[in-house]
Amino acid sequence: MKPIRLVMSAFGSYAEEVTVNFGTDAHGIFLITGDTGAGKTTIFDAICYALYDRTSGAVSYTHL
Repeated sequence: MKPIRLVMSAFGSYAEEVTVNFGTDAHGIFLITGDTGAGKTTIFDAICYALYDRTSGAVSYTHL
């Protein structure tokens, strides 16, 4: 699966509507980078929420 576009609104630290366009890269690689607290994990949580109806933080790995 290759994400093309993610639209978030009132999700985590993104209060307003924000669109992340993954389809602008010609080499098939997309880098998400930024300072601590910039919202990188929130982007991944939004992808998980869109696909599985829960964020990545909802998964507990304490049983491993």
